[in-house]
Amino acid sequence: MFIPLNSSDTKWSDFTLVCPCISVGNVGQLATDLIISTLKMEHVGYLSDSSMLPMCGNDPFNTSGLVEGKLCTTAEVYQSDEKKLLVVQLRALLVKGKHSQFRKKLLDWIKRSNFSRVILLTSSFAYERIDSQITGSPLRYLTTPMLEKHPNSPTKCGLGHWKQLERRDFVWSPEPEGTSIPEAAKGVYIPGGGIAKRFFEDCCREDIALAILLNFCSEGDNIPHALQLANYLNEWLKVTEKSKQASGCSFKIPSSWTLLFGNAVNPELY
Repeated sequence: MFIPLNSSDTKWSDFTLVCPCISVGNVGQLATDLIISTLKMEHVGYLSDSSMLPMCGNDPFNTSGLVEGKLCTTAEVYQSDEKKLLVVQLRALLVKGKHSQFRKKLLDWIKRSNFSRVILLTSSFAYERIDSQITGSPLRYLTTPMLEKHPNSPTKCGLGHWKQLERRDFVWSPEPEGTSIPEAAKGVYIPGGGIAKRFFEDCCREDIALAILLNFCSEGDNIPHALQLANYLNEWLKVTEKSKQASGCSFKIPSSWTLLFGNAVNPELY
């Protein structure tokens, strides 16, 4: 699944993998953009599989016009040796009916690479919140039992103020044939969260140290939600210093965001 750009070392046993879910408002992907742009991460490869729709576009992090002529594809992989961080950015939808194939291939790559821990960034429909989720922070987290044993889990890093995602009773979820929902994953409900719920169940079964960070939101201008989620991640990983402003951390906005809502309307139309 992973194809390196060169023959450089791909031993990541002490690295943290960060990956977004294709979810409501694309919040996980936008937050991932902020991490890659801020750390000026090195492009080291990409993921390729028939479960992902193919796409190609201009380099979203280019700061020197079109001189270099770099392109981006469906799933790019970036690395920061300084922060011991590997980041996957997904830029296209998964093929309908092949979500389980993608999860299996991703899980196999994670196990082969032996990452220290895995963090999934996602979002969930704000209108699906229960009473206890309507007030206070819109941010939540989930951890697998294996991550709870990790020396750098949220609970062991002074993040006791973080709220775990509330479990729900009577959540109907058809189980794949021949499997059962792990005890640690029962009651998990992430509507609009893409593959997050199923992948959490997979990682519970396979004893993978996984955390899911999510933000409740609706479709629209989701830049504020992405900044919230990136700040949330930064509380844990310390990828960048806090800004002097009250807005949070000093993230670098990628050049691709200038066209996030398309080109400006031509005034000659009016």
